[in-house]
Amino acid sequence: MQLAKEKKRLEFRYYTLPTGEYVLPKLGKGWEQEYGVGYEGMLHFHNYLEIGYCYHGKGKLTIEDREYRYGDDMFSIIPANMPHTTNSDPGNICKWEFLFIDMDEFIRNEMKSDYLSRDEIIRIVNKRGTLKTKNNHPIIAKLILDIIRECREKPLYSQMSIKGYLTALVIEILRLDEEREMVHKNMKLTHYIESAIKYVNEHYQDDIKIDDMAQVCGLSESHFRRVFEESMNMKPVDYVNMIRIQKACSIINKEDLSMEEVGFRVGYQTPSTFNRNFKKITGQTPYQWKSSSGEWDNLQMQFNISALKGWDA
Repeated sequence: MQLAKEKKRLEFRYYTLPTGEYVLPKLGKGWEQEYGVGYEGMLHFHNYLEIGYCYHGKGKLTIEDREYRYGDDMFSIIPANMPHTTNSDPGNICKWEFLFIDMDEFIRNEMKSDYLSRDEIIRIVNKRGTLKTKNNHPIIAKLILDIIRECREKPLYSQMSIKGYLTALVIEILRLDEEREMVHKNMKLTHYIESAIKYVNEHYQDDIKIDDMAQVCGLSESHFRRVFEESMNMKPVDYVNMIRIQKACSIINKEDLSMEEVGFRVGYQTPSTFNRNFKKITGQTPYQWKSSSGEWDNLQMQFNISALKGWDA
């Protein structure tokens, strides 16, 4: 009797950046470990671009359907919402440190180019994840290590300095860019989910229908629903609502708007629908959230989804 093939799963590990900052560092002794133990190669993705620097160690880095061998003085650049995972060789203790960067917001707020629009810069930066060596790309490696140093030591004017390094880093990523054909007849599961996730993050303000998400992935609606639920352990509509409410929480914390306007901005056509979904996900009404100065990363999700608070060491 042939056993059913095990379904691939993804985890969404999200982080919250300090107010007014673009970089969240994950540094220190706790990130020196054997990576991947107990996760059996399961892929995950983040809500921010991830840069990892491997000081020492050996193992395998998987980005979407591509596998790389990593070693000493290598670094990874993985865009937001791109499935990936790191696995040390058995018994190999690897020292990594990580930077999670709200690159889209940084580019929109801080960068200006006479050659490319901000949207085009964002598209190129987010197009492909990669693993590089310090020897072959010393400029990028130094920029990453400079940002890590600023985050670790926090000298005077560190935030201003970090913005300068980020600008230089974006320029170097643009220089790395090579146009590649990304169309494959037999797309793997992670490609379908990534396409749907990107679509939701770009169009959450619109009246998104499940069929729209399915068409982006090139699947029938019924097939897409099955693929999404099996991979993410949640319905597509629940993911849309989660992203909308996450955006709403951010707006409430940053701007003084009516709750009706907040709901409209994140894609809800009626206040009642916004209020109902907000309370389902946060356990509070929008007004209660505002008065309590709630934080998204403290939420207790009210439904069973593979959405996890980003790891700490």
